[in-house]
Amino acid sequence: MARGALSDRWVGTPPERHNVRVWIDETDTTQLAQRLRVGPNELIRAIGGPWRVSWRIPELEQEQPGTLFIGRAGPSVAILVDDDGPPVVDVGTVRGRWQGPTTLQWMLDERTGTVEVPPATAPSTAVDLLLEELRSAVDAAYERAAPSLVTCRYCGSLVAPAHSMGEERCAACGTAIFGIQY
Repeated sequence: MARGALSDRWVGTPPERHNVRVWIDETDTTQLAQRLRVGPNELIRAIGGPWRVSWRIPELEQEQPGTLFIGRAGPSVAILVDDDGPPVVDVGTVRGRWQGPTTLQWMLDERTGTVEVPPATAPSTAVDLLLEELRSAVDAAYERAAPSLVTCRYCGSLVAPAHSMGEERCAACGTAIFGIQY
């Protein structure tokens, strides 16, 4: 390779994982666990974590009412918890849609399962069944989304196509390494 030519390898000290708050808010995982009436540790053992609440514009709220939690690698999985009526959870792949140059909106794309949350007084076998059904739906959503995920060549994170900034680069690396504000 000629001197000064670009390569696929990072020259010098590899960048540390960037201090970005996007995926590390434990309160959102705890909130999801409370909505499902399970303990946070039980939830993480069953479906992994962390999970975060996705802010959505009113138009998306009307299309898919409820609270949207996104997680797994990329993110690649969405869990939509109905805020009104009986506690029902829809699980599926997540799709990002840009609303202007700076706002990325996430939405539930392909459903892989619907799970009813048992009442708070339900026996532990009902909770175990809930977690097993949730695990199956989350795993199915991840398997569907996995082929479209991109690995950031700088930090090694799996990134959803909507969050990939081209050239196998995530938004956090684009900002931290190249100074590009996404």
